[in-house]
Amino acid sequence: MFSNRARALSQFGLLLLCAAWLLPGLIGHAPWKGGDGEHFVQLWLLLKSGAAPQAVSATPPLYYWVAMATAWLTSPILELADGARLASGLFIALALFFVARAARVLYGAEAGWAAALTLLGCIGLLVRGHELNAATAQFAAAAVMLYGIASLPQSGRSGWALGGGAALMLLAGGAAEAVLFLALAALLPLWLTDYRSPAARRALAWGVGGALLFGAAWLVFLAAQQIPLRHVFNLHRWLGGDGLRPGYYPGILGWYAWPAWPLAAWAVYRGRRQWRMPGIVLPAGAFLGLLGLYAFDAHPGEEQGLILLLPLALLGAHGLFTLRRGAAYALLWFGVMLFSFIALVLWVYWSAHDLGSPARLAARLTKLGMTGVGELRPWALALGLVVTLIWIGFLTRVRRSPLRPVLVWTASMTFIWVLLMALFQAPLDRRLSYASVGGELAARVPSTDCIQTHQVRSEQRLLLAYHSGRQLAPADLGCNWLLVETRRSEAEPHIPADWVKQWEGARPGDRSDRFHLYGRR
Repeated sequence: MFSNRARALSQFGLLLLCAAWLLPGLIGHAPWKGGDGEHFVQLWLLLKSGAAPQAVSATPPLYYWVAMATAWLTSPILELADGARLASGLFIALALFFVARAARVLYGAEAGWAAALTLLGCIGLLVRGHELNAATAQFAAAAVMLYGIASLPQSGRSGWALGGGAALMLLAGGAAEAVLFLALAALLPLWLTDYRSPAARRALAWGVGGALLFGAAWLVFLAAQQIPLRHVFNLHRWLGGDGLRPGYYPGILGWYAWPAWPLAAWAVYRGRRQWRMPGIVLPAGAFLGLLGLYAFDAHPGEEQGLILLLPLALLGAHGLFTLRRGAAYALLWFGVMLFSFIALVLWVYWSAHDLGSPARLAARLTKLGMTGVGELRPWALALGLVVTLIWIGFLTRVRRSPLRPVLVWTASMTFIWVLLMALFQAPLDRRLSYASVGGELAARVPSTDCIQTHQVRSEQRLLLAYHSGRQLAPADLGCNWLLVETRRSEAEPHIPADWVKQWEGARPGDRSDRFHLYGRR
């Protein structure tokens, strides 16, 4: 009875850790420059125009459907961007659930949490999992498909996950990935005897058949709406680039997939004589297949690389339980020392920001555009202290187990993320969003007037329109206001004499982009 209660408490603690990783950073800030702002702009345009996401090549429908739903459901209490960003959290949670299920099928019940913690501990997931990111839908769909493939030998009814995951992947804009995973499932019987049983063949037939049936129905539906195939299959991702960069994803995995990749490499090494074991062949085949597919990605980026973390997390969970004591302690103490140092740095920066000491660092923060330097924020201090004390208490009480190295790593990285959000989310929001510039425009331009823009990039223009509540037009519509954007060391263009400068500024600390507002005489 006591052991069951202790087990339940440990499970609850692990769930709290996942929640602590997921929630901070999802809400409480405006769209930030970069991927977060880019996806928010797409969502805002869809809401304004009423267009269906599947009709726009840049908006895979699944993610934007869910983002619209979460934004609508939370609209009484959250801003549009915060509510929509919850969709990323839902997809990350779904991926965690199914990668844990896949690990349990492949390696046993204890491997479930090992896979989930290894995945959460990957550095590349931390930022990309907390922003508006349509690739998180593909990430979740891939986890469902991997679970479906892993469970094919278990039951003739297990094909639902493979077929359902393929349907989700198609809706998420990952037609190429869906075909790859279906092909992998079809090829596994050639190598693994477990996949040659009648139950496995029946499950495979159900899964592939269901995926093909859904794909055909989806194509018929889209054809009836006269939507081009390049939108359906997300072909802009594979066509139209400046040149292929096949080494991009292998080049970032060293930090992006840490600590999953060294654990995965150890699992492959330990299983080098077990190449007919599903726990080795399936994730290794998926990883190599994805690397081969992504060599043809015309627009590679960190967002799309999330799927690569899934097979590495599965292999890493397997390798964790065979890790030698010296390597386990090395990972454990590396995590403790690294994140302790980062925590110390964050507290020093907090002291400079809120207390003005050290003075030289405080002056540097002011120069970088941080506002409110020297003003104490009691709530930020209280939250930071609570988070730090919880982490110290965790380190003193964590028990020895095969999970301990990756548990300490993931918990420590989560602590750093929560501490960063507690101490600096508000200053970072002012630094990384266009809310301050939008506020300047709203204060000077009447709500009934429009603003003509010159050299303002599309994403910035739309974000400024959202934050200011003003119409920003890229063409001359007879507006009484003109907004010009200049880049670093770029001379201000010649403006006709009938325009008078009313304001000049930028985001706090931004030296790359500067805005100039003119009013017509």
